[in-house]
Amino acid sequence: MERDILHRLAPGIPVTTNFMTALSQCDSIDYWAWGREVDLVTNDHYLITDGRRTHVNLAMAADLTRSVAGGAPWLLLEHATGGVNWQPRNPAKRPGEMARNSLAHVARGSDGAMFFQWRQSLRGAEKFHSAMLPHAGTDSRIWREVTRLGADIDSLAPVRGTGTVADLAMVWDWQSWWAQSLEWRPSEDHDARERADSFYEALYDRHLTVDFAHPEADLSAYPLVVVPALYLTTEAAGRNLQAYVENGGTLVVSCFSGIVDEHDAVHPGGYPGVLRDVLGLTVEEWSPLGEGETVAISGPDGAALTADVWTEFVVPRGAETVWTYADGPAAHRPAVTRHRLGGGTAWYVSTRLDAPSLDAILSAACADAGIEPRDALPRDIEVVHRRGESGHFLFALNHTAHDAKVPLPAPGTELLGGERAAGHLAVPAGAVRVVRLDT
Repeated sequence: MERDILHRLAPGIPVTTNFMTALSQCDSIDYWAWGREVDLVTNDHYLITDGRRTHVNLAMAADLTRSVAGGAPWLLLEHATGGVNWQPRNPAKRPGEMARNSLAHVARGSDGAMFFQWRQSLRGAEKFHSAMLPHAGTDSRIWREVTRLGADIDSLAPVRGTGTVADLAMVWDWQSWWAQSLEWRPSEDHDARERADSFYEALYDRHLTVDFAHPEADLSAYPLVVVPALYLTTEAAGRNLQAYVENGGTLVVSCFSGIVDEHDAVHPGGYPGVLRDVLGLTVEEWSPLGEGETVAISGPDGAALTADVWTEFVVPRGAETVWTYADGPAAHRPAVTRHRLGGGTAWYVSTRLDAPSLDAILSAACADAGIEPRDALPRDIEVVHRRGESGHFLFALNHTAHDAKVPLPAPGTELLGGERAAGHLAVPAGAVRVVRLDT
């Protein structure tokens, strides 16, 4: 209603509002629905200092915002130059971190980087929240880094309007998250957001860029689709995922997906409901593990994986068993399966895996999908591509304390410094480089 009033009073001027898509910051809004109602999708993002790798959460929020925008350029409307004032611990950003955070959003589709606030206020609840112009004034590190960032953004003008290139899609649905968060869920640790976080981090560590997708969206453009937590799955979503596999796609589905419909009623016929046919199996019973309990999973060539929180009694009905529970309540039963259906493949992961084990599953799924491994890139070196009419741009962000080299697919010009680059791009510790490729 407010948007319609503004459109009537100020025709031609776009209307937006500041989203907060980071899963750790705002979980009460269905952004798929709201994103359709604004003229420009914008986002706020603040680093959550909970001991985890904050740049991974940032990348996830940026990918999710771009996806809510339907792949179109969006705008980072608000983030911080330094420490905020509302967390239990509010550390300052280290030298170069503010620019790196800003350009990470730009790499993943934002057409700018805006801040809250302009001038640090003298009074009020946010007087200690960082700003572009801090209490220390213009003779300060923050001010110098802000003005340098402004110059860098100017040099990236050709990037504006291009689109970020994704390698795969991850299905995410706020309605499903809300349904799974009801108080009767079978295990307190079996959290949808935690599973989405862990799958995203594993994909990030494989140097893959992720589009998020509504479960009923067209998925045909993606060689791989990951479904980490889709407890609420409509019949339309089930048909969509099955058609995706039959038409040649590779699907990875995590446990506790496909269970209920849009009214939170269990799909009849056994778990995983409307995903039974595409996965080629049924689940007779869930068997959550005790607190701190783990199970071993054995697989091809004697490879061993580790899991916790959750196990299931899986009965293959067309799917092949790839990894098997070696112990625990589901010992000797399937733990991870693969189902060849039509022209594609559907994987099912019936437990919660630790990071190395999850990487092993995703490695196998990527091989099925034809996604080449990117082992030449060190951990926490982020490489993202944007393409459009103005060219092909490679962003390389070094989140480590060590200099790194990034292989270039073609020679090009580094926009922040103006130098030519070919073969490998040198990216100093904590720095960002953007190359306009000659392709």
